[in-house]
Amino acid sequence: MTVLTLRLLPQDELAGDPCPEACIELTFGPLRPEPDLVVFPEPVRMTPSDLVRLRMETELVLGEMRAEVMRAEIAWERALGEWYEEGRAAIEARRPDTTLLARVLECLRRDQLIPA
Repeated sequence: MTVLTLRLLPQDELAGDPCPEACIELTFGPLRPEPDLVVFPEPVRMTPSDLVRLRMETELVLGEMRAEVMRAEIAWERALGEWYEEGRAAIEARRPDTTLLARVLECLRRDQLIPA
């Protein structure tokens, strides 16, 4: 699992920086350090307005993803219901296979499991 960490850079770290308005540091890292884990990128610096924009765009994308998941679930439930109804109708409309039943009865009588 990946953790996203935000840090507001202190004034002394921004002194003499060519871009002091980028005062927020965004870091990606593992929840628990593991030796075999993928290397994460270096921290990213951004402005407060960039952070707000990132948050808004993230919420928009997550909302679209949630809506798509809901549409997929609804479509799956509809298809499942249709398959159930089609299967039930097919079973109810099907005539019993009398030749199969006759062979079963014949074998049972031959083995004397039922009286003739």
